[in-house]
Amino acid sequence: MRNRNYILASLAFIIVAAATAFAQVPDPGTPGPLPVTREEYNFGDTSFQPSDFPGPVELRASIHYPTNLPGGPYPVIVFLHGRHATCFKGNTQLLQWPCTDNGSAPIPSFQGYDYISQVLASNGYVVVSVSANGVNAVDNAVFDLGALARAELMQKHLDILKTFNTTGGAPFGTRFVGKLDLTRVGTMGHSRGGEGVVRHYTLNNALGAPYGIKAVFPLAPTDFTRPNVNNAALNVMLPYCD
Repeated sequence: MRNRNYILASLAFIIVAAATAFAQVPDPGTPGPLPVTREEYNFGDTSFQPSDFPGPVELRASIHYPTNLPGGPYPVIVFLHGRHATCFKGNTQLLQWPCTDNGSAPIPSFQGYDYISQVLASNGYVVVSVSANGVNAVDNAVFDLGALARAELMQKHLDILKTFNTTGGAPFGTRFVGKLDLTRVGTMGHSRGGEGVVRHYTLNNALGAPYGIKAVFPLAPTDFTRPNVNNAALNVMLPYCD
């Protein structure tokens, strides 16, 4: 429970601190006043191809948001999980993508952040947790161990959110039009995903900063390529017996 509250506190702090110095936030473990709806979008297991990457990647994510989206637009938080096995068959874990073994199925690691997403959304955020099995399956085959692929995957999901926010699109129709504040975005990644969100910050800036990344939270991150975050709120949570 202490670790959970620390993560929630860190996420809340870095978003608020970007706008208001020394702001006080409520107990982050307490659900907020807003009811929350959880949904997913899924454009297929092989629908995205990162640059110079040896395999295709899925475009699948969960999205938690205040039910019926009263008011808004809401700041956006994007989560990226770490490097785990990608498929399972019975009690066996597999590292492949797509899940080609007969009877195997994807491991939905991105759903592991539902408990945090629920609390944050109840306090007025739209929270998106991205699946990255396609990166995890083959990231050891590239020199940066998938950092750029993860960054490009994050940017692609923000592009998808931009479409939802401007013209709408499947599977939500016009539900999110005008409801997402993509000038106020926070990102969190774990392990290789932690390095991925830092690399994403530099990628977004290199592309002209189309999205306002105000806060970055690497959780027990790797640091293979040593990208840096400047001019944004940054909080790093180091691992212990991780």
